[in-house]
Amino acid sequence: MHTLAAAGYAVVRDINKKRGGKLMPREGMFEYIKPEHRKRLHDKLMEAENFFKHADRDHDATLDFNPDLTDLFIMDACYRYAELTGEMPPLFQIYSGWMMMAYQELFVHPKDKQQEIAYLAKTFATSGRTSYFNEMLPVVMKNGI
Repeated sequence: MHTLAAAGYAVVRDINKKRGGKLMPREGMFEYIKPEHRKRLHDKLMEAENFFKHADRDHDATLDFNPDLTDLFIMDACYRYAELTGEMPPLFQIYSGWMMMAYQELFVHPKDKQQEIAYLAKTFATSGRTSYFNEMLPVVMKNGI
């Protein structure tokens, strides 16, 4: 899944770059990194992608992998896609909603939405992502978010 997410992210990143869009987080952060540390950061960001992509090269290799990074790549690609196309497909809306709940501590939420997000997060925390998607898809398809 991470390899697919990273590939999708790369497609959106390349289109964004060709159209002169804003830097995406994985690229934009480098302007704040000292030049002598950029390669190390780049290698770290690419570590999981390269590990999964080239798993056939070293069968005994291991990786301490944090899947949260995959979620963030997907979310960033969804928002950048929306900026590039002017549309936010229903599945992207649902995914973004899930991310806002699952990673509440990372995002700035409007004051008038904080209680609602906290309530939904509590409601779906036990039932999980699949339940959230199954419940939200008909709603979003009918009304949007």
